[in-house]
Amino acid sequence: MKQNTSLGKLIHNTREKLGLSQRELARQANMDCAEISRIESGKRLKPNILYLKGISEILNLSMVDLMKLAGYNEIDINWGKDFSNRRTTSDYQKQIENYKNFYFDVLEHIKERRKVSFTIKGGIADLIERIEYAQLEKKEISNEEILENLKELMSLIQPNLEKFDKSKYSIK
Repeated sequence: MKQNTSLGKLIHNTREKLGLSQRELARQANMDCAEISRIESGKRLKPNILYLKGISEILNLSMVDLMKLAGYNEIDINWGKDFSNRRTTSDYQKQIENYKNFYFDVLEHIKERRKVSFTIKGGIADLIERIEYAQLEKKEISNEEILENLKELMSLIQPNLEKFDKSKYSIK
């Protein structure tokens, strides 16, 4: 008898968490109870894709994750005859969640860039006002003071000038 595999453990633990017996899972997935037992115990290392699809739908597990745990390669997973058989509701939910997280991460990044832009705009407006005020009052503002303010503003603007790095927000 082989040891439990990661695939077998995942199916076993999820089935038990849902309060399903092997017999009930087999009935709902339209397969033989002995096959469930073989998969969970590690005797069946690479179950039939149709069995994995049935199990994934009943237990609300990712079909892609189950296929990877069963040892199917990327070509088997992504380039099979019928691509729709390789994805379950759980796979699509995970993909939607990843896109949503990506979208909100990008929006947060844009929000931060806008804050910096408004800070810089305010800094430039303050500097212009100080120069104009100095001219009106016939006071002198030193070049060093202006230069220092401009250097400070440049350090703030530098990250906003960099190209957007979408790799920071990769979709899983």
